[in-house]
Amino acid sequence: MKVFLDTNVFYKNWFATNANFKLLFYFLNNLEYELLLSNIVIQEANNIRQRELNEVKSELSRIIRKGNQLSQKSLTFDIDNFGFQSYDLTNVLKERVDWVDRIEYDNVPHSIVVQRAISSIKPFTNEEKGYRDTLIWLSFLDYLSSKNIEGDVAFITNNKHDFFQLKDKTLSFNDDLLRDIAERNIKANIKPYLNVYDFVKENVDKTPHSFDQRKLLEDLEDFLVSETECFLNAMNNDDLSELLETRLFSDKLTPILEVNSDIFEGLEHTQINSIKGLPGDSVYIESEFEMRRVDLVVSIDSTEYKQYADEVEAIRSLYNIEHEDNHVKLSFILRAYIGGSFEYDTNNEAASNLSVDYIYNKQRRE
Repeated sequence: MKVFLDTNVFYKNWFATNANFKLLFYFLNNLEYELLLSNIVIQEANNIRQRELNEVKSELSRIIRKGNQLSQKSLTFDIDNFGFQSYDLTNVLKERVDWVDRIEYDNVPHSIVVQRAISSIKPFTNEEKGYRDTLIWLSFLDYLSSKNIEGDVAFITNNKHDFFQLKDKTLSFNDDLLRDIAERNIKANIKPYLNVYDFVKENVDKTPHSFDQRKLLEDLEDFLVSETECFLNAMNNDDLSELLETRLFSDKLTPILEVNSDIFEGLEHTQINSIKGLPGDSVYIESEFEMRRVDLVVSIDSTEYKQYADEVEAIRSLYNIEHEDNHVKLSFILRAYIGGSFEYDTNNEAASNLSVDYIYNKQRRE
């Protein structure tokens, strides 16, 4: 699927941050779908937003001038240092969407646009308004045709009078545009939508697409590292035997004195296996990930070490032995592969309650 957004979709939401935009972008990223963006849309959005910003600046200056008339001391105000951000729709979307394909309009013959204006062919109206909409539409069709695009393509605009018609409560393109599609033998199934909300409602399952799956585990690296260290530090003899691939701890040693872990290289090979909805804004996530380097220090009784020294020193991944008073610290270097599940609050973007379902060491001492 590909999704085309018209300029009016961004009105009053220039940075595309509302809930519907988030769901749309997560949906595109998770399924590796493309966002289609016309260069005209980029130019229009940038220009309209700048025009509105200039109006705000002008009004602020007017208010300050009026304030100065009411104050004996001159008010200090510098509009250029007020804090307004620079803006480019291209950069805004690049930060949120992984795959964006730009649509050029330079190759649309001007003669065709003029003829459509004279004949009032949609998106032109009887008043010959619709020049930019016509360029957007014709370049969009040329893109689909030249690239031989197939499958579903969503076309989202709230300019319903120039693009759409409503028959039997079903939204469709008006007759002029349907004729354009047929004449160009477009293979794609172009589906019209009035706004992002309508598209999300029809196409997006909010549970798996309430966050960016490709980035979530990396964003939660601190949480996963901390929770994994807590899990390792709480391991008992049976756990250690399984992780270190030896029966020594479970079958011969008395309970270990202490475990201290330090993950000094973080995540790699992250993967989300399943997502289930929970009450409220939370989801339950089953995942897999690797911790590249884990330093695991296990303290055991000195007497037991002497008794089983040969077996201890034969454990793969052991790299250091440190004697301290009545105990011995055994240091292991691991590459931990972990299957774990946790809760994620999509509203607050916070994870909790990691449960390690399995863990094993991928590191082998040579």
